[in-house]
Amino acid sequence: MSDVALGIVVFTIAAVPASLLLLALADVIRLEGEGRRRRWIRNCLWALAVPASVPLGVAAWGWAGAAHLEPLCQAYAEPDYRARERDVPLIVLDIQGAPPPWFGALQARFPGRVITATDEPTAGAATHVLEVRRVTHHRNLWFEVRMDRFRLVDRHWGAVIAEADELWVDAGRARYHCGVISGPAVVASERSPWPAGDGVARFVARAFKP
Repeated sequence: MSDVALGIVVFTIAAVPASLLLLALADVIRLEGEGRRRRWIRNCLWALAVPASVPLGVAAWGWAGAAHLEPLCQAYAEPDYRARERDVPLIVLDIQGAPPPWFGALQARFPGRVITATDEPTAGAATHVLEVRRVTHHRNLWFEVRMDRFRLVDRHWGAVIAEADELWVDAGRARYHCGVISGPAVVASERSPWPAGDGVARFVARAFKP
């Protein structure tokens, strides 16, 4: 549900008890006895508290999702380098589906050295592979944490040179990111450059520094 639709629903629910409360306070609705009047006012206030709790509950869900992602960011957000090489080889992208927006920054960083699997026959000559796989880290009743895992692999030896991850959590209507593109701290999706940005390009560049 969009923010506008949620606002309309909350306003509609709150309008009736708010109107009754105003009428009771203004003595338009006449209530016999002070005790009955207080009960009416108390019930109207409780009825107003219910719609007010909806946006607060949704916001709290999002904040809890950010807190849930934070320890995972500390564990996964920094790339892991297992070897360093001096020269940048020919690297072929191994990904399911079309190359995402960050691929343009990667090609700009290494002109002519990063290609896709459809670039035949050049792809067969590539000595290294950048594997990208999307997986679900875990899912429970409240949260779903997913991640894109990047693995730079030496084709000849089958050895993983470097690994990096981009993680995100969906919590209610909110999404929070961290990782190779978004950085090590938890950020809201609207503040993350994902799926664009030059984080993957910087990750690959660091793997080929002596």
